[in-house]
Amino acid sequence: MALPTLIDPRKLANQGIVLEGQFHDQHLPRLAEAVASIETPLSALIKFEIDEARAKVASGTLSISVSAVCQRCLDPVTVALSSEFAAQVIWSEDQLCNVPSDREPWIVVDKMASLNELLEDEILLALPTVNYHENGLCTGDTFLSEDERGNNGEDDQVVADNPFNILQQLKK
Repeated sequence: MALPTLIDPRKLANQGIVLEGQFHDQHLPRLAEAVASIETPLSALIKFEIDEARAKVASGTLSISVSAVCQRCLDPVTVALSSEFAAQVIWSEDQLCNVPSDREPWIVVDKMASLNELLEDEILLALPTVNYHENGLCTGDTFLSEDERGNNGEDDQVVADNPFNILQQLKK
């Protein structure tokens, strides 16, 4: 089921609504720019509620699978992203001091807010800084040291087309 793009988070919190659904890639333009491709729709479960301090809160979980460029071999690598979030709805930046440290501020000036932008922000924060295949699955593993590859001192054959082989011979 598709999630609505525009919502009234204060009304949903007052009613204690739980939304569950998906956003397809056309609703996630910034994520589409940050990765090679979006493999699966963004799945989300969002619970709107009022906490003990009478603050409107949206919390939930997100998951999506994207394809990014491996920084070792430059081939595509599939990255499964998931995130848990908690955001407190506030009217303006003046209320930032009222937001607890375990929540993100969600500034909603008007009645309606963009749900896909909030979820896209959270999943962008979950993206790894550097994408790469797991050890042993990447063609770029030849550039790793023995410790990084997990060989623990096993003898590997020297790569024949290594340009530093000539320097190795001169050193002898």
